[in-house]
Amino acid sequence: MAGRVRLQSRCVAIGSALVFFPKVGAVVASSNAGNDLGEFKSQVLAAVDIVVLIGQSVALKRRGKDYVGLCPFHSEKTPSFQVSPAKQFFYCYGCKAGGDAISFVKKRDRVEFIDALRTLGESVGLEMPKAGGGNQKSGERQALLEMHSAAGAFFQRLLEHPQHGAAAREYLQTRRIDAESVTRFQIGFAANAWDGLLRGPVGRKFAPQQLRDGGLVKEREKGAGFYDTFRNRLMFPIRDENSRVIAFGGRVMPGSEDPAKYLNSPETPLFSKSRSIFGIDLARQKIVERRTAVVVEGYTDVVMAHQFGVANVVSILGTAMTEQHVNLLRRFADKIVLLFDADTAGDTAVDRAVGLFLTQPVDIAIASMPEGVDPDEYLLEHGAAGFEKVVAGATDALLYKWKQLVRRFNENGDSLTGQQKAIEEYMTMLAGARGSGPVDAIRWGRALAQVSRLTEIPVEQLNRRFRAVKQAGPRLSAPVDGSAHAASAGQPNTGDQAAPKVHRALTAQERAERQLLGVLLLEPKRWFSVQKSLALTAFTDELHHRLAEIYWTHQQDEGEPVFHEFLGLLEDDSLKELSVACFDEVEALGDPEAVFNSALNFVRESQNRKLPADAERNSLGPQDDALLLKQLSDLARQPNLRRA
Repeated sequence: MAGRVRLQSRCVAIGSALVFFPKVGAVVASSNAGNDLGEFKSQVLAAVDIVVLIGQSVALKRRGKDYVGLCPFHSEKTPSFQVSPAKQFFYCYGCKAGGDAISFVKKRDRVEFIDALRTLGESVGLEMPKAGGGNQKSGERQALLEMHSAAGAFFQRLLEHPQHGAAAREYLQTRRIDAESVTRFQIGFAANAWDGLLRGPVGRKFAPQQLRDGGLVKEREKGAGFYDTFRNRLMFPIRDENSRVIAFGGRVMPGSEDPAKYLNSPETPLFSKSRSIFGIDLARQKIVERRTAVVVEGYTDVVMAHQFGVANVVSILGTAMTEQHVNLLRRFADKIVLLFDADTAGDTAVDRAVGLFLTQPVDIAIASMPEGVDPDEYLLEHGAAGFEKVVAGATDALLYKWKQLVRRFNENGDSLTGQQKAIEEYMTMLAGARGSGPVDAIRWGRALAQVSRLTEIPVEQLNRRFRAVKQAGPRLSAPVDGSAHAASAGQPNTGDQAAPKVHRALTAQERAERQLLGVLLLEPKRWFSVQKSLALTAFTDELHHRLAEIYWTHQQDEGEPVFHEFLGLLEDDSLKELSVACFDEVEALGDPEAVFNSALNFVRESQNRKLPADAERNSLGPQDDALLLKQLSDLARQPNLRRA
């Protein structure tokens, strides 16, 4: 199989910061030569540096030979999340999440294995093998990506042109967008010409029909030929979370007669407004750090926010928030704040936000800018601190909607009829949201409790009112009761709950089994001698036996496992935790040969007694435990020659 040299990056710590340097010479074989998914997976894992991958969304610091940071999968104040560049795996000692690069993307993006593998492959330039006509479709997609990249470079060069880009650069200065922001967002300019792109290098490289499929040109309504989609506009590349240009947004230049202030690319195989987010690639890391995404309306609002250091801000391209937008953002955020202009926070947008709040597993809050002021203008006048204060004042979507109705009460006077109409409208809106998809029982209970407090109408009566509102769509089947709330809030209830784990001292048999498993994970070649003298029944602890069974099967079917890949195969968190603990313990002792001989002899002798597992444990007295523990303690006190 032919190979090619790929540049990879590696991570080096300088002080407390991470600095990325290119790593040259990793040979990556072309995946187009075969359809072996397992081979493709190995190629991807060989090409990906897990420290660089995780460092894109987690602030990592060097600690010894590894990196540590706050776990992105659960809330913590003290770092328990560890990334090993040598072993190419991650593990959290808090929530027990762990595995290889594919496991990380699966958990981060909440996707299936195949999607995580595809995403990682694309990030390192590898194309997933497909059967039949799949490669043709993949090739077309790649051509669209190359086309948009070339178009973005063309627009950037035009902005930099001394004559053609002068007016656009002057306009950027009036908007106080600095040169660093222009570079960061790859802002460009489309000339005031019907065929500037067509006649340029992009038009010479790609056929007009391809440019049409990518939304960059349009067919003439009368006569043959094509013309540029974007003309006389400031150009903002729309990139996906992997920083690939998939579309463009154009802001009309001052003095233009074009009535469309903003123009986005049409729907293409690459781009859909309902699932694309402007600025997500630049905002992702800060969103992960702050666990909050702020959504504004315009491109320049995003650019200005990042220019002022508020880098968790994105835009949904002037369209209503969709489930696809939420699904993308909740990969990185626990809370989404929608920042509306005062004149655009209408009923439809707010009702949509309420529906998403009730049906999606993420907090959604709404804040409004002062009347007549855009976010970029507010930032220029009040700075980052003022902008952050507006965001901090956001209220959850349910309360925001209620405040809208309260204002309507006041407009109509404090009459009983006006209040009744507002309540009916609120209930109708909630019913519509409930009918749009599965609704979280806790959030539904909060909604009714909130209306009850504000209107002084008992929850039972509100429930009856809701049942009277006829709505199409599925009904909520789960009851809203105290036990559900208790479970959600982490409070005890009367239902069955798992007892907390009780940690006890290990017996000599258990410790020997752990040490033996640790050596096998560290040095898989030793398994061939182990399996000749030990049966799986030699592992008397249930968890040890399960791990050994999986390990034995891997060795028999697929050969020696690579630790980080093996860890990624384990679906049970308890098995991942055990694997990491065994591996780390043996590695820390520093003499696998001595640990191996001692542990293997002990387990083999126990097996040869041919007693049932329980009787075997009971037959081991304090002298046996003390003997093995003394041997291990002696090993731990010996100089670690491997690390010297």
